Amino acid sequence: MKVKLVSFAIFSVFLLVPTIAFAEGTGVGYGSITPGRLLTFAAGLIGLSSAVVAGIARARPTSRFATGQWPVMSIVLSLFCVLLSAFHLAVTPSSFNTGNGRAGAILAIAIGLIGLVLAGMAWTRALRNK
Repeated sequence: MKVKLVSFAIFSVFLLVPTIAFAEGTGVGYGSITPGRLLTFAAGLIGLSSAVVAGIARARPTSRFATGQWPVMSIVLSLFCVLLSAFHLAVTPSSFNTGNGRAGAILAIAIGLIGLVLAGMAWTRALRNK
């Protein structure tokens, strides 16, 4: 359990350091929340929650997470995350480093796709166990 916690902390640091470094070079001040950043942050949280639920359903095939509606809910959440992030990426007019959340949208798409793959694996296992 400690290895997972340490790896999560290292992964979080690698995600936060570039964000802080690039936020200083833009016209947007450090720590300011723009609507684009808020949208991609929410999409990333939705994708992360779908990946966590799908991972739990995948890891415990006999629990209520794997046999109930949790894998389907995870698929819906991850699809919502990917579609929301792709829409934001398509609509945002400017490039990176402007505070519009384009890099966050790409990261949220990746997290959503990971959650989608895990949820699909959990769902096929749930269908096979019925």
